[in-house]
Amino acid sequence: MRSRTFLPLLVALAIGATACGGDSGDGGASTGSTTAVTQAQADEAMGGLCDIATGAVTETSDVLDAFHTRAHEILHHVASEARQIDPVVAGALLEAKSVVETDLLNAPYPSDLPEHAQALAAALVDALETIGLRPATCP
Repeated sequence: MRSRTFLPLLVALAIGATACGGDSGDGGASTGSTTAVTQAQADEAMGGLCDIATGAVTETSDVLDAFHTRAHEILHHVASEARQIDPVVAGALLEAKSVVETDLLNAPYPSDLPEHAQALAAALVDALETIGLRPATCP
């Protein structure tokens, strides 16, 4: 049973690395000098996810803005930083992100989009704690 849970996480990590252009060719070593996530960025991403999770945004354009403009890129950066410390946490974040992305491809949005956004926010909390940032939480 455990191997079934771990395999999707590994797949999510591999997909996330390729979808984001992979690593910089340094064998996965991070210099920490290029894209360290700031607290303000983390808060902005969490705010976008919380807006979706709580139903604060419901119009298609607002939902897409909350995810793609406010959260998406930061989620990738957080996952990349977390991967250096705890690949399982990074994989869980990418897997939850993938669920929300799939929901956003289906208009009208599935009724469980807020629940999926809340799960993504929870995975983001774990990843932010892993990289040493103070996560905000959804109301």
